[in-house]
Amino acid sequence: MAEIDPLLARQLRRLGLEDLSEPPDRETWQKVVARISEHYRHVADDRSLLTRSLDLSTNEMGALHRKLQAERDRLRSVVVAIGDALTIFHDAASSQAEPARPLDVDSTISMAKRRFAAKLSDLLSLSGAAPGGAPPASDADEAIHEVRVQLVALGDRLVQLLHDTAERASLKKQLEVARAVQQMLVPSDAVIERRSLRLASHFQPAAECGGDWWTFHDLPDGKLLTVIGDVTGHGISSAIITGAAKAACDVARTFGREELSAAQLLRLMNCSIFEAGKQRYLMTCAACIFDPEARTLTLANAGHPFPYLVRNNTVRQLAAQGSPLGAASSAEYASSTVHLEGGDALLWFTDGVTECENASSEQFTEKRLRALFQSVATYAPEEARDAIVAAVSRFRGERSLDDDMTLVVARVL
Repeated sequence: MAEIDPLLARQLRRLGLEDLSEPPDRETWQKVVARISEHYRHVADDRSLLTRSLDLSTNEMGALHRKLQAERDRLRSVVVAIGDALTIFHDAASSQAEPARPLDVDSTISMAKRRFAAKLSDLLSLSGAAPGGAPPASDADEAIHEVRVQLVALGDRLVQLLHDTAERASLKKQLEVARAVQQMLVPSDAVIERRSLRLASHFQPAAECGGDWWTFHDLPDGKLLTVIGDVTGHGISSAIITGAAKAACDVARTFGREELSAAQLLRLMNCSIFEAGKQRYLMTCAACIFDPEARTLTLANAGHPFPYLVRNNTVRQLAAQGSPLGAASSAEYASSTVHLEGGDALLWFTDGVTECENASSEQFTEKRLRALFQSVATYAPEEARDAIVAAVSRFRGERSLDDDMTLVVARVL
């Protein structure tokens, strides 16, 4: 007899059929058949339940798959919408960078923002959300709602970034214009030759628009006026004050003619700068008049670094006292006169030279400049100028200029 399944053998023993060598009686056999039938029913029920479970799982997995595909497509559309918005913002920025195109950039940006927000509303609309701004119905909907809020906030930040970028671009253009105007106020680096005097200059603006300037003018009787100045601070305002100083100087020499003196020039310039600067901006300035007949140099100073005079390899400062221009509505300036000799060398400069810093924040200092000028005083003015500029450049290294650098070298012939 074949081996009986242990489960069937256990059921038969429960029915009292331990000896299977002979058939059971009728009643026992009926019990056996009923028990087997019940077992088959249980098996069929279990199989039906398993089938239904598998069908449900398959349907749920299919629904989840379709939902993930929909979310993927929706997020892809969101990315495309962000790209479209960035393109519109970029076009608006490009339009703002072109002053010749009369386009209302703010309206363009606002329109781009509205289109961006509307697109997000369509893409991330909540199908199960309650009307009237009720909270989302599920955690998934709440997450989608949060994504929408964050993306709209991103649009706001993009708009602000665009405005800030445009403002910086506009300020940069203004600084470029101011720097260009400032450079127009300064003579070129070409050598200037006059009777008994030869001059060479150097002007180098800092990264930020500053307030250095210098000028020269021929006066009656062959005299020569030189003026060098430095406005406190940086930026467009300093450049404007520089323009006011140059204009005042031009007016004074035009109408003063023979009567113009260095001290008188500073008094007139002080009134102009006081009115223009409202005591918020001051200017140091040194005005000199060279007389080739008398071979004298008359100097008036308004708080500016004293010029250097080198004679017989000895350095001296040409001192004259006076308060900076614009500090008060009226000021008096005393002048001093020095007799010059052939071979004398003169140096005017602004503090952008002596206060120029290297990578270690060490300044060039007047001591270095004085020693350097003493060593090159016998050179031609343009050669002495180039030597000083090269030495300052080597000292500064890769560090950018923090202030304008202006110097004028002269040699008496």
